[in-house]
Amino acid sequence: MNTYLKGGLIAAAALSMPAMAVAQEYFSIGSCPVTCTAYTWSAGITDVINNNVEGVEATAEETKGYVANIALLQSGELEAAMATSLSAYEAYTATGNYAGTEPGKILAWMSIAPVAMHVLTVEGSSVETLEDLKGKRVGMGQPGGVSMLDADILMSMIAGEDFEPFRVRLGDMVDMLSDGNIDAALWNGSFPLAPVIKLAAQRDLKLVPVSDEFFAELQAAYPPYFRLSIPAGTYDKVGTDVPTYGLANGLVISAEVSEERVYEMTKAIFESLDRLAGVHPAFAEVSADTILNGFGSPLHPGALRYYREIGVPGIEDFVARTGG
Repeated sequence: MNTYLKGGLIAAAALSMPAMAVAQEYFSIGSCPVTCTAYTWSAGITDVINNNVEGVEATAEETKGYVANIALLQSGELEAAMATSLSAYEAYTATGNYAGTEPGKILAWMSIAPVAMHVLTVEGSSVETLEDLKGKRVGMGQPGGVSMLDADILMSMIAGEDFEPFRVRLGDMVDMLSDGNIDAALWNGSFPLAPVIKLAAQRDLKLVPVSDEFFAELQAAYPPYFRLSIPAGTYDKVGTDVPTYGLANGLVISAEVSEERVYEMTKAIFESLDRLAGVHPAFAEVSADTILNGFGSPLHPGALRYYREIGVPGIEDFVARTGG
C-alpha cells in the first residue's frame, strides 16, 4: 500500500484516539527471502530508522528478490527496496527489461556493496578470454534472478546466439563446471561467493579477465556498470587481481516519499554505520566515498540534500551526469 494512503488511514483512525496518540507513517523496505544478505541489511536499516526517526514505523519485507522488488515499488506496494543499480536505472528510464513501464518512479538512495561479474572456468578449459565463450556451454544463472540478466547482456555482446545457455542457480553451475558439463559460468555477485570457494577447493579455478575494450563498450550501452577487480587471494590459487566490472547493490526508493522524510532517514542511517557494521560487515565499507558507486539514476532529493550537506565527493558531477 502507498505510504500516503497508509499514513492517511492511520491519521483517520487517530481522530478517535486520545490526544497524545501520534500517527505513524509506515515505510516498507523490500529485500529477498529471509535467509539472504539483503534481508539482514534491510532489518538492520529498519531498526535504525525506528530508533532514530520520529513518526515512522519501518519494516523489512521478505520478497522473492530484486526483480520482484522493482515491480512492487512500481506498483506502490513498497516505499524502498534493495536492488542492483542497473535495475534501478532501467526502471527509472523505462528501458531494457522495464521498457513500457512508467519512468521516473524509482530513485537512487544509497550504495551498500558492489557486486562483481565472475567469469568462471577451470584449468584445462579452452576459455581464456571473453571471446572464447562463443560456441561454448555457459552457465547463466536462474530465471528470475538479476545475475541472469547481467549474463544475458554479456553474452549478447560477445556471442549473440552462438552459445548453449544453462539457466540454473550458482550452486548447480559450479557443480556442472567441476564435472565438465559446462565450459564456463557467469555470476554477478558480492565476493567471495561460497559456491566458488567450494569450486576452488575441488578444481584449479580460473577467473577470466574483462578487457578494457569490452568494458568501454559495455559501459557506453549500460552506464551503471563500473570497473573493479576481484582482489588476489579472494579465491584459492587465484594469485593476481582479476579485472572485471560490477554494479551497486543497495537501496532505491519511491519518488513519492517526501524529501524531509528521506533526509531524516538518510541522516540516521549514515550516522549509524558503526552500529550497522555489527549487523553485517558490508556496512563497515560504506562511506561518503562509496555511497554513490554504480548508480546511473538520479538521487532522491532528500538523499541529495544530506549528501550535499556532508560533502560527498563528486556529488555535483553525479547530479550533472544523472540529470537530477
